Amino acid sequence: MKKRVTPTETMIIAYFALVSTLCFSIFLLPVNIQESLKARSDQWNLLTFFTSTFVHANLEHLLGNIVAFLLLGFFVYKPIHNSDREKRLFVSLLLAIFLLPLIYNISFALLAIFVIGQPLVSCGLSTVIAGILGLMVPSLSIFLRELLQNERNTLYFLTSLMFLTGSAIAFPYINSGTYNLTVFVATLAIGLILLLHIGRKLLSSAKQNPSAKKKLTATAILLFVYFIFHFSLFPSNIIMVQGNIVNIFAHYVGVFYGIISGIYTLNLFPKKKTSVNNQLLEK
Repeated sequence: MKKRVTPTETMIIAYFALVSTLCFSIFLLPVNIQESLKARSDQWNLLTFFTSTFVHANLEHLLGNIVAFLLLGFFVYKPIHNSDREKRLFVSLLLAIFLLPLIYNISFALLAIFVIGQPLVSCGLSTVIAGILGLMVPSLSIFLRELLQNERNTLYFLTSLMFLTGSAIAFPYINSGTYNLTVFVATLAIGLILLLHIGRKLLSSAKQNPSAKKKLTATAILLFVYFIFHFSLFPSNIIMVQGNIVNIFAHYVGVFYGIISGIYTLNLFPKKKTSVNNQLLEK
């Protein structure tokens, strides 16, 4: 019997379809209209800070972003599927498209004004894509919740992925100086130590529960995908065919937003309900 598609699944599918369609539709508009929708650091316009997300420099930029957007959407949803966090994931995705572009473009404008010292133009879905990539970290932590058994182990696993994320981001820059090399080595070492520590517990749980082996295999595949995407987002420079330089700052903001916001929006560490009697005793 074919499984029924839930309303939340329908909304998530519609989300990815609508965003992709909007990006393609805007790309077909006259160039002057597309230019007016881009965010400019010397023009503080909250509307363009939002609309710039759906504008792309060229067809290569558009297709690359849409493919990454859809693939990451699948990889983020897969661990959450059939859990009690599906609706929370949908809220996380909505915030990624409505709130994240504003956070990024305001930060980008401040960077352009006070650090770079010249007006800059920003456009593209990259920030949202990086945000969804970041969501994979809390998503995987939820996926392994039963095997991790308690909040301490969940925190270890989450922290290990955060440090390994930092090392993956720093890796392309290790030839740029001692500081970058130090950051890479330190974050890699701490991340691996924590992951090995929690990995032994996960393997032990898997031995006692044969079905858990499938979860660990799926997690390994998803982690491989996660870091492959990182290495595609954070080379020292990304230059498209027509010479346009991809804004790496957008990727930084997106990834860290996705990780940090996902911990809260996906309710990774739910608050324990305290009984009335315990509350009275505490008083």
